[in-house]
Amino acid sequence: MFDELKSAVSHLREVSSRIEIDVVAGKDAAALVGIADEIRRAGDSLRTVAVGQVERTNSWKGEGAKSITEWLSIETDCPQYEAQSVVLLANQLQHLPVTQAALRNGTLSNAQAVEVARGAIVAPNTEPQLLNLAQHATVRDLRDASSRVVAGATDE
Repeated sequence: MFDELKSAVSHLREVSSRIEIDVVAGKDAAALVGIADEIRRAGDSLRTVAVGQVERTNSWKGEGAKSITEWLSIETDCPQYEAQSVVLLANQLQHLPVTQAALRNGTLSNAQAVEVARGAIVAPNTEPQLLNLAQHATVRDLRDASSRVVAGATDE
């Protein structure tokens, strides 16, 4: 499995390095943005679920980091706030298998999964509605809906 993923990454880098972007037509460049987004989603989802396993197994300990968030930030050279978001989402997805599946199959972006999980973790019965909303709403609209769910759940 890891050999396949490493091979896919190598192949992707090789193919993308051959693209002469200056001669790509505008419409083709727009299509390329969509392809790149699909690649990003696949990588983001894999990183998120892998981080969950790293945390569950404490595999980050002994690597010089004080926390899983610090470890992820160092390991992937991402900002601390991004690492915090990934770690939180990874933890929430353990309790939201339908949302995790949607993230892993590319139906949801990480940003969408964050918002679905934020609402569904406090009100699990809202997960199907939030997932449905994610299919046609903007992330901002999804964030607003999730905020309403959280507010309703904490008012009770």
